[in-house]
Amino acid sequence: MRAAINQRQRLRAKHWLLAGMLAVITLIVTSNALIEIVKLSLHDEEIQYVLLSPLFIVWLVWVRRFRLPYCRPGGGWIGIIILAIGWFAWSIGYRKSIPTMWFAGPIIMVAGVVISVAGFDLVRKFGPAFLALAFLVPITPIRRQIIAAPMELYAAQWTQETCDLLTLPHVDRHGSLLSVNGTEVEVAEACSGIRSVITFFLLCYVISFSQPWRWYVRGLILLAIPVVAIVSNVARLVPTVWMYSHGAGETAERFHTMMGWIMLVLAFAALSGIVAMLRFAGVPVRRFDARLA
Repeated sequence: MRAAINQRQRLRAKHWLLAGMLAVITLIVTSNALIEIVKLSLHDEEIQYVLLSPLFIVWLVWVRRFRLPYCRPGGGWIGIIILAIGWFAWSIGYRKSIPTMWFAGPIIMVAGVVISVAGFDLVRKFGPAFLALAFLVPITPIRRQIIAAPMELYAAQWTQETCDLLTLPHVDRHGSLLSVNGTEVEVAEACSGIRSVITFFLLCYVISFSQPWRWYVRGLILLAIPVVAIVSNVARLVPTVWMYSHGAGETAERFHTMMGWIMLVLAFAALSGIVAMLRFAGVPVRRFDARLA
């Protein structure tokens, strides 16, 4: 980054004030979609990541606040195009009953009005925060299942193989359904941790871009998320299967619920272990200046 920018090229208070006013007007105009997003998030625990997203977006901006004085206006026409795309998505989504387009429209429009006033350089310097806006859009149950179904299948398969390896009572598997001594364990229901992998991905995304990691470290962490999520849920399922095999159904259910948060902590520990292994191998993992995170 340059040490200084000509005073005339800096964003002034009037730019931020205008951007804020236009963003508020946009939110008011599209409030029908925003209210529906909040209602869905409050009633569906699998998309409650939407309620956490604003806090994480603010955090991603805060850790990059040192870049604000270096942002230059210009390229506002790109913001106008983005605004038009957002309006089109919001309008068509509402008229054609396409929830994803209807929900995404207001978010895209707000990004568009801010960029049209503050300039496209803001996106270059705060890219991770702009990308995190996608987490404000709830994913429909069908799309969530598209993401979760393969992971649930792998979780069931790896759980069965692990139980066989540990010489636990024989476990039958039919797709993502496990059967232990006549008791069926539906992985799609038991593995809520896999179905909420988007929340886990959001947290890991924020952590990756809150630290001045190098690009390949961030990429490795994000790519490892599905594997870590599956392994964590296998570690959660194997003891559950063992309890079911000994007739302790109620205890197994309580154990599985209790282990949900513990597995989340262990998953974070596993991802941190990846970074530690890279450090141990002498691979550079951090940039020199934390403001470049």
